[in-house]
Amino acid sequence: MNNFTVKQINVLPLPSKGKRSIYYDGDVKGLALRLTSSGTKTFLTIKRVNGKKVFTTLGHHPSMTIQQARKQARTTLNIISDGINPNSKAKEDRLKKITLNQVLEDYITSRGTNLKANTTINYLYTFNGYLKDWGNKELLNISRDMVEKRHRKITKQSPTRANTTMRLLRALFNYAIGEYEDAKGNPIILHNPVSRLSHIKAWNRETRKQTIIRTHELKTWWNAIQELPTHKLNIRNIHGTTHKQPNHSKTARDFFIFVLMTGLRRREASNLMWTNIDFKNRGLTIENTKNHETHTLPLTDYLITLLKQRKANTDSIFVFEGNDPSKPINTLQKQVVKARTISGIYFSIHDLRRTFITIAESLSIREYTLKRLMNHKNSRDVTAGYIIKEIESLRQPMEKIGNFILGQVK
Repeated sequence: MNNFTVKQINVLPLPSKGKRSIYYDGDVKGLALRLTSSGTKTFLTIKRVNGKKVFTTLGHHPSMTIQQARKQARTTLNIISDGINPNSKAKEDRLKKITLNQVLEDYITSRGTNLKANTTINYLYTFNGYLKDWGNKELLNISRDMVEKRHRKITKQSPTRANTTMRLLRALFNYAIGEYEDAKGNPIILHNPVSRLSHIKAWNRETRKQTIIRTHELKTWWNAIQELPTHKLNIRNIHGTTHKQPNHSKTARDFFIFVLMTGLRRREASNLMWTNIDFKNRGLTIENTKNHETHTLPLTDYLITLLKQRKANTDSIFVFEGNDPSKPINTLQKQVVKARTISGIYFSIHDLRRTFITIAESLSIREYTLKRLMNHKNSRDVTAGYIIKEIESLRQPMEKIGNFILGQVK
């Protein structure tokens, strides 16, 4: 075809179904028009880059005029003359405008199954609570000064939350530095603005929580937990008639005791399924743990009895089912508050795990066994990998801890 004209383009014959025809402009070498069997007309450039033919779409006719196509084609062809693939250049330009929202989405998608569901929930909670107004900001426009001021602002509410938020932001920038590249393969994001906090030593000092249920409090706490299902806080009186409100009181009671006597993390315990429980060998096995290592624990006589009673009264696949039996128990905070009120003892679910390990330490259980009971990783202990982890070797320590607890609550 000679120079493109509107008249010529409008009378081009349609190719057969499923086929495409390509016509070249005589004015701008490299500018072409692609015509499909459905009648779609697309301007594009066709030129070799490093020996490979590169097609770059410019726009559709008649929305894009011939004059506009020629102008855009010259720009694109000049880029190609410099040895740059314009498609890579267009991608680079888009990535330079990538927003924090998009980075978060890409980060969660890329981590895939390596990112636990609860971790994703925590990331989204932190992001929406403290970084949501930055969501549509381009990453390149988030400066070190902005980071420092935001960290200082959140610190006024919670020093720990300020650090948590900035650790998430730091992770997103580190991900962006390694993930997004320009047309030459160089990082588009060169610096992590969160590094300012380390440079000026602005990270808040965090004190690890040490709260536990003390030995002299165990009996009061235990009695309060046992009382949960029948306590007036879980019963409502309407017109002289007592009605139980839908609640997790019985499940919460068993759950609190189970965590205290196993030291499991909250999510590990709440997501337990009956398939994790081995009644024959009197133990439990969890594969999807926080540190990605399988955790196996023997179960004491008391816990076996508790579990058998639960299994006899449920059709759920979960040991601690929620109001919907097809799902595990999720929200326990209301029952925690009620237990605090009844007992007069302030505690969190994680305090029960800390209480377990504190009792174990007080019983002179050796350090390596403690780590196995808690499923703590010790990458610096090169001998740990050579020790066979058999469930029976933990049975005596578990019985010792369980007997101590039961002895205190009699």
